Amino acid sequence: MTRYILYNDDVQVAEFSVHSSVITEFTPQRPELLPKQICHATADGFASWLRERAVDLNSVKHRNLMNELVGSRDRTTIALRTHMFSISDTFTCFEVGEFTPRLQLCQPEDQNAVSDYILVSSDTSLRNLHISTPNASTDGSFTKTWKYEGGDWWLYKLQPSAATRIEVGICRVLQGIGWDVAEYRYVGKFLKRVKTRNFVQPEEFFEPYDSFRFFFDDPSDDDDVIYRNIASLGTEFEEAWKRILLADAVFVNTDRHMRNFGVMRSSRTGAVLRLAPNFDNNQAYLANPSGTYSDGMLKLYMKQADDRDYQNLKILTDEMKKYPYLKHALEACHAFLK
Repeated sequence: MTRYILYNDDVQVAEFSVHSSVITEFTPQRPELLPKQICHATADGFASWLRERAVDLNSVKHRNLMNELVGSRDRTTIALRTHMFSISDTFTCFEVGEFTPRLQLCQPEDQNAVSDYILVSSDTSLRNLHISTPNASTDGSFTKTWKYEGGDWWLYKLQPSAATRIEVGICRVLQGIGWDVAEYRYVGKFLKRVKTRNFVQPEEFFEPYDSFRFFFDDPSDDDDVIYRNIASLGTEFEEAWKRILLADAVFVNTDRHMRNFGVMRSSRTGAVLRLAPNFDNNQAYLANPSGTYSDGMLKLYMKQADDRDYQNLKILTDEMKKYPYLKHALEACHAFLK
């Protein structure tokens, strides 16, 4: 049996034991600094959270990467051997008696070697590098990799051109009206790649709602419950959530599952700082599973709309006029504003 320490930045927040890749014990020490999902978790509950931090092995490139780096496809083993390092939060783990400060754990030049492996399938002799890569926390439908450029971390995604076009398009519209949105940029002329700037600031971490929901009395996935829970955090949270929901309705984003939104928390105090920005819109508009536009989501949303919703819809509509590609959504919005 091996004992491990879970850290939030440089603070010890829990201990756990592992035997043959099975979590046998988990003891929280600083619950206020833990993700809500594991504040009072059993060993099995902690194991579930830990496995979520491993790479999505449905991707061939990610499976090959794990074979190169770790020599295993076991999600617990992958998470432990890469110290659970992530760009989007501040948690790491080490065997008792070992510790490396998080900012020293992953060197940009090493991670960029991993990125080259993912993006161009080059032979980088990764097995000899012993890299703690944040690629071990890039779950999702598309192949992803973090790359360090110009002083910032960027998450690259390989995806269809329609997905890239709308993800960048929605970003530009929301940036244009000052709504909080993750920054997306095109990579290359064929639109098969897009990159997202890391939106996590120093001394804070992103917690997806799928984990944070255990903060509330009712952690169910009912839409009305989610709305009430977020609104209970304060007016700013409610307004930010309504802007995300309205944008989803306008652009037919049906992929706003509980890991595609969340909150930003302080790594020093555990305080909830704000709602995370709008991100992950690559299955919206004409990139949605049907490949066609429908105003069904917008009609449903506007049934309970208030004056603020109509004001936000007008703001969105005015900005969308700059983008001919969004004509279907623009026409639907006009119909509600007449």
